[in-house]
Amino acid sequence: MTNLNDSEIIAAGGAVLTEGAGCLGHAADLLGADFTAAVRALAAPDSFALVVGVGKSGYIGRKLVASLLSTGHGASFLHPTDALHGDLGIIDHATLAILLSHSGNTNELLTLIPMIRQFGVKSVLIAQKRDCKLEPYVDWIIETGVAEESGIGGMAPTSSSTTTLALCDALMMASLGLRGFSAEAFQRYHPGGALGQKMRRVGDEMLPLDSLTWLAPDTPMDRLVAAITDGGQGFAIVCDQSRSTGVRPDQVGFISDGDIRRAAQDRERFEAATAATIMSASPLAVPANSFAIEALRLMEEHAVTSLLCVDEVGAIVGAVHIHSIVARELGLDPARGLAPS
Repeated sequence: MTNLNDSEIIAAGGAVLTEGAGCLGHAADLLGADFTAAVRALAAPDSFALVVGVGKSGYIGRKLVASLLSTGHGASFLHPTDALHGDLGIIDHATLAILLSHSGNTNELLTLIPMIRQFGVKSVLIAQKRDCKLEPYVDWIIETGVAEESGIGGMAPTSSSTTTLALCDALMMASLGLRGFSAEAFQRYHPGGALGQKMRRVGDEMLPLDSLTWLAPDTPMDRLVAAITDGGQGFAIVCDQSRSTGVRPDQVGFISDGDIRRAAQDRERFEAATAATIMSASPLAVPANSFAIEALRLMEEHAVTSLLCVDEVGAIVGAVHIHSIVARELGLDPARGLAPS
């Protein structure tokens, strides 16, 4: 075992990353008409992608299929050997074959591609360069441009596999733009997990208007504290109008637990205080159709824990507490109350 110090180990790892990054930039420069044609074929209505590769390319192909499926795009991975023993039947559903081969000379793909062509399926090859044995059989070629691998001896797939994976991502992501794929669609296919949580809307987590603690401006402190405690939300809305639709944030006040604690520091005035004297005017609000993560960022920016929620015309439709959003992340029930009893 070679004795390397920490600096040498970091240098070795850093070199692989640096060379890989350079390859990605070069691949971006090589994108052209074949790339745009392949993207359009992938984004076509009723498109179904058949991804083919062996070895490391096969693993990258499986990842591409998983990514396509996660955006609602029909796709399947086909191993060339399995195709020769009955699995080629999937080709009846395919509209585009995506072939992955760094050399462009993979024997298994050379055997399979004539069979794919006989079904009239368009094909795109992701390979090192256009000059390869598969070139006459495919419609388009996307070049990685990777001349050599990084690392000792340049033998293990490193820069080539990294660049192939990135080009698969580029192909998929560019097609999403043509498909008009939206954030709402992404959430539909990712209802759970971290991705799904990031796509949640404020309206999914907010407390509706009729559940908010609503106080008149002249409400005395004893009744105010009791109302906020009973509400279990940790805050109250102050307004001289009845709780109804059409009220805007600039027409109400907001009282949080912090406002009560600050008012209590002046004992002489505390007992005589009312909701109007301790409230914060024109409280912060967020559109109910905003992403929940945007509400969290606004709370962090202004050091608050609650926001009013408004509809498309700016009327209050509810409120959201930081606990409601974070509870989802922790797997807790956000409906069990927000403030300690």
